[in-house]
Amino acid sequence: MKKSFIVVPLFILVMMVISACGVSNEGTKVKAGIKEGDSSQTIKLKFAVSQPETHTLFEWAYTPFMERVTELTDGQVEFEFYPSEQMGKSADLYDLTSSGVADISFIVSTYTPSMMPITSGLLGMPGLYSSAYEGTMALHALNKKSPILEADFLNNGVRPLMSHALPPNEFWTKGKEISVPKDLKGMKVRSNGEIINQAVLALDASPINLTAAEMYEGFDRGVFDGLLLNALSMNDYGFNELVQFGTVGVDFGGLAAGLIINEKVYQELPEDIQKVLVQVGDEVSESYAKKFDEINDTVKKELVDTGITLYELTEEEQLQWNDFYGKVENNWLKGKTGFDFEAILATFKEEVENVRNLEQ
Repeated sequence: MKKSFIVVPLFILVMMVISACGVSNEGTKVKAGIKEGDSSQTIKLKFAVSQPETHTLFEWAYTPFMERVTELTDGQVEFEFYPSEQMGKSADLYDLTSSGVADISFIVSTYTPSMMPITSGLLGMPGLYSSAYEGTMALHALNKKSPILEADFLNNGVRPLMSHALPPNEFWTKGKEISVPKDLKGMKVRSNGEIINQAVLALDASPINLTAAEMYEGFDRGVFDGLLLNALSMNDYGFNELVQFGTVGVDFGGLAAGLIINEKVYQELPEDIQKVLVQVGDEVSESYAKKFDEINDTVKKELVDTGITLYELTEEEQLQWNDFYGKVENNWLKGKTGFDFEAILATFKEEVENVRNLEQ
């Protein structure tokens, strides 16, 4: 299939940033004209992400999204694609989309907790879901409903298109095998996000918050003793060279991410284009989640082949983790205000259960 997007060179990006306000305003006028009249006029959307073109998101999410949108709109929609943080750092992409510098971007909820007060913490709840597919489908359902739709998106001038829940974290360590909660006592663990940090503290361990770029060196130099990641992400960052042990089935919280579009840009698009974006967002949310789980399972087997020991919990050990998770959940709910977090959490669990029932 012919590619439907342009990867923008860095020097062009610099020129664009210099005149960011002018470019954004001009784009808005063009889109408004399309809505009012000529349905054949090309719609160009600026699409910004932090990952390089070698990342799995590019192959299984970004490219399918852009190509499918262009296919369903008969080429009316085109994309200017800005990978590798060309338009801005990961933590800035939400703001850049909200302000209209980018039209669409990939965001991670934990980077903007003030703008995403619900999902920035919710997906970090340990034991909440056990696969990318379960988490993604539940998250995608809640992202379209109140109060998350308004609180985490519309109130900030953006709209969710694609949802992505990373597979739950497992513990990865150098010289100590983990099987039950007490094994973490006294350890320094690289973690990320409100609930996960609280859960690590509840283990009598110390959460160490480092960016992805700092993780490898920090682990190699002993800044932390273990890390929380899914198998594929652990492999992507090269930790397979450093770890000796990993867990299977601990499911120690995940992460909410996805694609957002500037709400003003969205509302100025023709209704048929809006429907295409929503449809493709639904399709890619599901297809990428399934693919991520498939790749994640393959990576686990590859890690075992390289000599890393993956420890699968016994039934008794799983009960110990479940008991611990219940305490973490109760403590988290006690400290939350502003929304009915208990009801939101219950709805998320119901959606996960619906997914499990459909898979049976």
